[in-house]
Amino acid sequence: MKFGSLFSGIDGFGLAFMRCGMQCEWQVEIDDKCRDVLRRHFDAEVYADVRTVGKHNLKPVDLICGGFPCQDLSVAGRREGLAGERSGLWFEFARIIDELEPQWVVIENVPGLLSINKGADFAVIIQWLAQRGYGVCWRVLDSQYFGVPQRRRRVFIVGSL
Repeated sequence: MKFGSLFSGIDGFGLAFMRCGMQCEWQVEIDDKCRDVLRRHFDAEVYADVRTVGKHNLKPVDLICGGFPCQDLSVAGRREGLAGERSGLWFEFARIIDELEPQWVVIENVPGLLSINKGADFAVIIQWLAQRGYGVCWRVLDSQYFGVPQRRRRVFIVGSL
């Protein structure tokens, strides 16, 4: 199974999927230092800006994963939701899903996504995926229960065509 990673950071998703036998085709990350790490540890195409990639330059994949920016969703942030400049990059994630039509999507973000704008922004994402034929499920998971010595709650959304 082949995957691509958006908003990769140093690509924890990528590492996990590769350990499951999957092949990383491409990664997209804006931070220069993170891209240096990706190039050292992954054998994949690395791109800098999610706004400049799509069907014209990304290889087709079976799965697209990523955690779009959370600054506008977090209870510690501005709470501008998907209308915010950074968390609004969800719409670039959505555009790329539309263009590449992967069988699977895995999306990660802060639990504030569930409550921002009284749940309306979360509904935007779930409805968008459902309208494109994805069966969708989500859970809030906490890293402390998966061998990580810290509490780090995140919402994970999985969609399958």
